[in-house]
Amino acid sequence: MMHESIEANLKERDVGKRENGEVFVMKVALQLGRSLSELRDVAASSSRKRERY
Repeated sequence: MMHESIEANLKERDVGKRENGEVFVMKVALQLGRSLSELRDVAASSSRKRERY
């Protein structure tokens, strides 16, 4: 469900309907039970892993 929410927000063309980026990141962090810095660390780690392949 969270994956679908993120995808929908990223694909929304109408800027007025899109969630504010910072608010959206905070909401995702809360849903995952992580702090913003932990969420950013996880995202950075994931990005580095994808670059290797």
